Amino acid sequence: MSDAKRMLTVSVVTPEGAAYEGAAAHVVAPAFDGEMAFYPTHAPLVGVLGFGELRVTRPDGEVEYFYLAGGVVQVADDEVSILAESVTPARKLDANVARKALDDALATPATGEVEIEARLRRADDARARLRVAARAAEHGHLTADQILSQPVQ
Repeated sequence: MSDAKRMLTVSVVTPEGAAYEGAAAHVVAPAFDGEMAFYPTHAPLVGVLGFGELRVTRPDGEVEYFYLAGGVVQVADDEVSILAESVTPARKLDANVARKALDDALATPATGEVEIEARLRRADDARARLRVAARAAEHGHLTADQILSQPVQ
């Protein structure tokens, strides 16, 4: 089969069950320190995933957006397997909930190293949810009133 017609087989699984199963032209996942893109014929890889937007481009060109909160990815033989702590379809994200979580995280006093790390993780999680919700709104997956007017950087 020519590389132009090859597809990936994608499996995204959480402890609750399958979040996505199917073919894809390509996948972009949040890495621990950036993003990783996977296309057919990608070299074998095992990597750590971070918080952020998971994009799955289906064979018809439509893109499915998800919020992914940590996990691991394995790529081999045109198969992308993602084991994630949690995955939420972008259309189900509530920007107001994410904004409140960010405000709560930033308002939480943290004095010790463990407390500071936990606070930073909660804040990073909330910021990532807000970014994914905003991106989904740009692509028509959420209504504008679901996204707060003040963006979080």
